[in-house]
Amino acid sequence: MGTRLPAAVMTVSLLALVVATVVGVVTGRDLGQEINDEQLVALRSSGAIDVTNHMGSLGRTAETLASSPQAVVAVDEFAAAHEELQALTPEENADRLSALVDHHRAEYIEPLAEAGRTLGLRDIVGTSPAAIYLQHEYAVDLGSVRNPAALDDAGDGSTWSEIHRAVHPVYRDVVQRRDLIDLFLVEPDGGHVVYSVNKRPALGTSLDVGPFSGSVLAQAVDMVRDDPAAGVITIDLAAYDPALTLPVGAIAAPVLDGERLAGVLVLLYDADPITDILTADEDWDDGGFPETGQSYLIGDDGTTRTEPRSYLEDPESHLDRSEEIGLLTQEDRLAIEAGSTTVLVQPAVEETVNAADDEDTSVNETSSMVGDDTFTVVAPVPVEGLGWSVVSEVSVEAAEGGLDDFQQLLIVGAATFIVALTFLAVAWAGGIVRPIRAISDRLGSDASSQHLSTERREPIEVPARSPIEFHRLAESFESMAEVLARQQTELTDARAERLRLLRRMLPPAVAERVARGDVQSLEEVPQATVAAVVVLGLGDLVRVGETSSERDLVDRLHADLDEAAERHGLERVKVVGDVYFAACGHDRPLIDHAPRAVAFAADAEDAIRAISAHSSADLAAAIGVHTGPLTVGMSGGTRLLYDIWGETVTAAHYLARQAPREAIVVSESTRTLLPDSVETTPMIEGDAWVVMTTSVEGPA
Repeated sequence: MGTRLPAAVMTVSLLALVVATVVGVVTGRDLGQEINDEQLVALRSSGAIDVTNHMGSLGRTAETLASSPQAVVAVDEFAAAHEELQALTPEENADRLSALVDHHRAEYIEPLAEAGRTLGLRDIVGTSPAAIYLQHEYAVDLGSVRNPAALDDAGDGSTWSEIHRAVHPVYRDVVQRRDLIDLFLVEPDGGHVVYSVNKRPALGTSLDVGPFSGSVLAQAVDMVRDDPAAGVITIDLAAYDPALTLPVGAIAAPVLDGERLAGVLVLLYDADPITDILTADEDWDDGGFPETGQSYLIGDDGTTRTEPRSYLEDPESHLDRSEEIGLLTQEDRLAIEAGSTTVLVQPAVEETVNAADDEDTSVNETSSMVGDDTFTVVAPVPVEGLGWSVVSEVSVEAAEGGLDDFQQLLIVGAATFIVALTFLAVAWAGGIVRPIRAISDRLGSDASSQHLSTERREPIEVPARSPIEFHRLAESFESMAEVLARQQTELTDARAERLRLLRRMLPPAVAERVARGDVQSLEEVPQATVAAVVVLGLGDLVRVGETSSERDLVDRLHADLDEAAERHGLERVKVVGDVYFAACGHDRPLIDHAPRAVAFAADAEDAIRAISAHSSADLAAAIGVHTGPLTVGMSGGTRLLYDIWGETVTAAHYLARQAPREAIVVSESTRTLLPDSVETTPMIEGDAWVVMTTSVEGPA
């Protein structure tokens, strides 16, 4: 027994090890390939969802801006002011035209000529009096202002500039926040561009007959004019104008005054933000990309809509290799080098294009744009008007390299273990049976269950003359039991503490979901109320806040607003610059969420006024309150934040920016939910109401 059992144990162990090694080698590659495929599919699906959400968000932004009553007023007034400028004579505009020509020659024509591109003045210079006037005042004669978008008023005394001063900050903020190329207002009768955020050469021109009549901008306007009832339309990336080398796409929405098409609002976007989404801002590791893995967009013409990883990491090598395999022509390469982008030029490989056309979502072994063998999977982006597909791929070498390493490690480890096992079996054959039996009996007895519990433990008795290793093994079991019991207690305490902290930071229902690991789900709330509190003068306080007392005032301000929000049943969602956002009814059903929000707004005014009395800065509140649907959930990728999205947030922020100093402005949807005791008075412009704060009372 003393020798036969160790020999039998060694034989069985060796046999089991050999079988396990063979099975591991045979099945490991298939399992690894399944894991790689699942990772690739997950990367593709995530990219498609993110791009769809991004484009959908831009469409909702265009719709929200266009549907605002202020948009109707703005486009009508800009159109009238534009018509006034059209009456200018060539003599009155002569100096302006000369300066404009010099500016466009230096800004566009000469730099493009150095890059090998020919551009004529007629390609970008509009001849209408209004175009010459506006581009001169807001793009050429800027004074000390270097960026045309930063200029609110050219100081020329025109009616157009007076209107521009009132509406430009709002539209400029949208363009900057959403990383857009530009935002336009176009009057429908003559197709004149009556407003532009960035004051590019299209400003003031007619899209029907001017130099931009065939542009993406003109196409978008034509589609809306042809069918205003169709709502928001989206146009794929394309060349915009000769002066703007990067391709742009357009999102247009009708500005309706009842059934009258008052104008068209157009957003111009480019590929850079979408590239950032699909590349995780080129942070490949944190973005979950495998080695050499990438995701990019292709259009229905088979060319890219975002930059591939190989081009971002090494443009010259990418172009060389793509040209070597015959995928890229010399003409294509020159176009990419001239524009510094592969978008609309770089073709995808034929197999990938065919998979996108056939909507084949399976993992296929193809080749990349630079000739590497790859595992590739595609998925359509379901945004009407685009025809995009997300392509995710990883090189076969990178995918299978880990599998080869695993197999080699498995074989070497098995061989080493066999040699070690044989040596130990021979060296310890004489004394292996009794200590193993003692330990086995002890662990199999009733006392062993007590040993591994958190109750009283009895030590494992090993024969005194057994090798020291078995005594240590028994001690290890003792230590393991203690560690397991302690870890179980710590784990239980940690889970309870985590849930407690989450409940302090998040609404209870959201805290429960996050505690369960559900951090990606979004919830649609049919109706809630959002209050946006703009702290006027906060920038001045921050600039002078070099002392601890001034900094303490800022902290106290946010604390007082938090206290007021909690008192009325609101949740602080976020603070963005000088804007404090709070919401009610989004985390739990409250039928009086609108009165609560207005009551909070009144207390917020008082809190800001009290802080201002102790500060060197002149602080005051301008508050907007709007009721409507919300999307709530977690955002932020690796740094999770609870947030709210939707038109309701945008509308509340807009009302706050339009509100007079020390006033609360509510939308019609909020006013209808307020009790009769809350007095309101209509604003001069727009469908908004000013609350008489002295009549506001909080919920019982």
